[in-house]
Amino acid sequence: MSVHFDPQLSILFNALGDTTRLLILEELRKRHDQTLFELCARLLEEHSVTISRQGITRHLNTLEQAGLITTTWRGRTKIHTLVAAPIADAINPWVDLYSQGDAL
Repeated sequence: MSVHFDPQLSILFNALGDTTRLLILEELRKRHDQTLFELCARLLEEHSVTISRQGITRHLNTLEQAGLITTTWRGRTKIHTLVAAPIADAINPWVDLYSQGDAL
């Protein structure tokens, strides 16, 4: 048994390899459809993360490129929404493979 290699996996795992991005995903899991301002406020209040709005925007762009969030515009406000399926689709085959131990 092997895992099909998809170049998108590297982009996805790279996006998941940062604490701030994981916190953003957690906040979007708790409450969908948040603005940049709301995410900045929640990161500060819930996790004491002090990072500029531009910094959070860069993290959001990385998450969007990895397919982990989508964005939509409501008037002049950009809304961010979690897309959890790529995480399960990427991780579950690895967990299944490695849960079998070292057997070939």
